[in-house]
Formats: sequence, C-alpha cells, structure tokens
Amino acid sequence: MSSNTLRIQELLALCITSVSDSPRTLLNCSLVARSWVNAAQSELFRIAYLSGRPDRVARKFYNALLCSPHLAHYVRELSIGDLPSLIQNFVHIPFTHLHTLRLAIYHVSVAFEIYRPLLSLPTLRTLHLQTFSGLSASVRFLALCPTIQHLHLSCGEDYEESPPNSPSVLSMTPSVIRLISLQLEILAGELDAPQHDLGQAAWYPIDLSGLKALSIWGSNLIIGDILPKATQENIRILDSNSWVGELDLSPFKNLRVLRLGMVECAESDVRRTLASISSSNLIQTVVLGLSNGLLHYNKDECAHVDRILLSLASRDIRVEFEFQLNARGAEEKVQEWFPAITSQNKLEQFHLVYLPYGATDIWRRDLLPSL
Repeated sequence: MSSNTLRIQELLALCITSVSDSPRTLLNCSLVARSWVNAAQSELFRIAYLSGRPDRVARKFYNALLCSPHLAHYVRELSIGDLPSLIQNFVHIPFTHLHTLRLAIYHVSVAFEIYRPLLSLPTLRTLHLQTFSGLSASVRFLALCPTIQHLHLSCGEDYEESPPNSPSVLSMTPSVIRLISLQLEILAGELDAPQHDLGQAAWYPIDLSGLKALSIWGSNLIIGDILPKATQENIRILDSNSWVGELDLSPFKNLRVLRLGMVECAESDVRRTLASISSSNLIQTVVLGLSNGLLHYNKDECAHVDRILLSLASRDIRVEFEFQLNARGAEEKVQEWFPAITSQNKLEQFHLVYLPYGATDIWRRDLLPSL
C-alpha cells in the first residue's frame, strides 16, 4: 500500500465531499495533485443551477463544457430555466449521467423540439417543470421523457393551447411513464376557479397506479379526483396543502409520512384530519407546515391541534413543525401557540425544521431516501 494515504480513493472522496458546499475550495482541491482532479471536478459540476443566474454565468458554464467536454459527464442535476440565448446549445451537450432536470418554460407547446434531446436522456429520473401552460399541454410535453419516475409539476389553469405542429412529435407514440412520486401545483387564476379535470384520462401516458408519494398544492384540488381509492392504498408519503374539507385518511392504509400545510382559515380541517389518525394507522411521522403569518391562526383551533399532536407523540409518532428561514421569531411563536407539544421537548418526537425553500424539502428529507 502506498505511504501517501491521500491517494486512497475512499478517503479522498470523503475529503472532497466535506467541502462540497465551497466551489472555491473545490477549485483549489483540483490543483493539489493530478489524482485529485477527477474527484474535485465531479463534485464541483455535480449540480449546475443556472436558473435565475445572469446570462454571463450560464455562458461561462457552457464555455467550460465546450473546452472540457468530460465535465458534462459529472453533471447529475441541471437547472436551466428559460435561457433563450443559450438553450439551443445546452440541449445538445452530452449529459450522460444526468438524473434530475429543472425547467421553467413559459408555454410548453412551442418547446417540444427544443427540449427533446434533454428530456429523452435514458438516465433522467426526476423532472421539475414550471410552466404557465395547463395540465393537458404539460402532460403532452411530458410524453417526451419516458424514463422519469419523480415529477414535480407546477402548471397553470387549463385553457385552449395549440398542440405542437412538429411532424416528429405528432407521429410519436408515447411510452407509458410509471411515476413513483408526484408533486402537483396548479396555479389558479382566481380563488373561485372551477374544479380541475384530473382523472386518469387527463394523465395519459402517465401511469399513477404505482405512485408511492403524492403532494398537492392549489385551490380545489381533491385527492380522490387524481387517484382512485385502490391506488391510494399504495401511498406511503402524503403532502396536502389544498384544503376543501377534512382529509379522509381511511384509504391510505400504508401511509408512513403525513404532511399537512396549515393555511389560514383551514385550522379546523387540519384538526379533524389529525384527530382521525387511529392506532391502526401505520403513520410514523406527522409534519405540520406553518405559514409565516402565525398571528393569523385561530388560537382556539391551535390549542385543539396542540393537544392532538401531543397525543400522537405519546404513541411514538414523530412530530415536526416546518417554517421558512425568513419567518422571524417563528420558534417563539410555535412555542406560544403549541405549548403542550413543545413543552415535552423530546428530540425524537418534536422537531423544529427550518426550510430555506418551504415544504418541498420534505421530498428531499423523506421521499427520495425511502423510495
């Protein structure tokens, strides 16, 4: 064995991983020795987040890939948003190991051919799509990526949108897309928007029968409209932030993680849903997502929820509160509004979770590792 222990690849990988949040340090590591280059570059280029960045940053990244084509093989997660000046170039880069893609597209009907090379990558497993197009147009667009298993879809209200007129797209026979997880957010134009058509036919060629995790955000979204009861039995993680009444948990016989977004004026729905959790349920974790406006909650309803959470914790169910980092004084407010559960202060049962981007991090913490 070599006397230089830093040449051992496992130890080197640990060293590189420990500084993965510092691009400058990773760059310096790549200059230490030739044997360090691949490990440092693979971590440095593993996630390429270009959405919302200046065009010059995206262009600099693109030029780096042109000068050193091997760097594209290190990219596992790519967020390119909508970069009109560069997108035609990016989609033809050979991202041979890309498994997560984040896109923000104004209207998907005009983007089929542009994004096709990226969406058809055989390694792609997770897609985040944000668009103003409606559900039907978005689903037609998703037919281009048959290998995805995890879909995060944020779309607009359905309206008449011209289908793609590309001959290659019109003649395409879509493959069945079998999802494991679905995060759905429909941005309604009005609060009194009509209920959405979310039945099985609306999702073709997406197959939701094997779904293990479901997250719904938006007005008038009803779980029963998306999944029949037979399919709800397979759900292990459920995240609801769309309140149209009490959530019926009886069909979710294998549910392990339940997250409820406690929006204003829906405290009673949260209370009734939590109270319905019986000893026969298999739920191991309950997460309560709090809005930044804690002062606007009904204090009496919060007191009821507080007692229910304490009862759940006594049954060894892990209880968590979530709020964003910018919620000033949130921890003190949680202790004021939920004194019974917070006074227990048992780390294995009570956790305050600070989320930089809101509730979507529940997917990173609980969904992907378990599924």
